[in-house]
Amino acid sequence: MAFYAYSALAGGFLVKDAHVLNRGGSQGCWDPTSCGGKISSDTYIKPLLLEVSSEWEAIANEARVSKTALAYRWVMYNSKLSAEHGDGIIIGATRGSQLEETLRAIEDGPLDESIAKKVDKVWELLKDEAPVDTYPV
Repeated sequence: MAFYAYSALAGGFLVKDAHVLNRGGSQGCWDPTSCGGKISSDTYIKPLLLEVSSEWEAIANEARVSKTALAYRWVMYNSKLSAEHGDGIIIGATRGSQLEETLRAIEDGPLDESIAKKVDKVWELLKDEAPVDTYPV
């Protein structure tokens, strides 16, 4: 059975600035005064997740890639997905430039092993608190 991963950016959380999210200063789908923003905030704005988002940014900086590229490349090449079994990812974007960035990142191939291991460590820190689904009902 093939598996298709979605929301590699955790609903956009992984590309947001932790300081802005912590202050509730985001707009759009992260505006805590809107219905959708409240869902996103309630799902992701937790002390451990905010702490880990700073680590995520540090790993991306060390790898010299964007936070978006770090997420998509890890999911595509360094996660448990298996092309042999037909697994893949679903990508999405609000703007064409976001789609182009994602496709370029995927074309860059797997992350260096040392970077992938750091992403794995971040996951180990938060896996028990991470949302299972970015769209709770």
